[in-house]
Amino acid sequence: MALRLSVQTQFGAPAPDAYARITNFFGTKDQLQVQVAIYYNEDARHNNMATVKENAHYIAMEDLKGDLIPAIYAVLKTFSQYEGAVDA
Repeated sequence: MALRLSVQTQFGAPAPDAYARITNFFGTKDQLQVQVAIYYNEDARHNNMATVKENAHYIAMEDLKGDLIPAIYAVLKTFSQYEGAVDA
């Protein structure tokens, strides 16, 4: 699973077909910290190229419904940084 979205890279250049993937998560009974790596596009991810951006988010456990990984991606899509993101 991953998300496809348009972002500005950490250098200010546009990445119109960026590929965002959860790389790690950990937490407590109350919340998760989720780390997301964003690549220029899906090919960049599969060719082990460097990320163009990395984000960390906290998600309340009560906001997660159903299977964990799909639920995390669903919550991420509600965040402004992932506005317009679609499943990849």
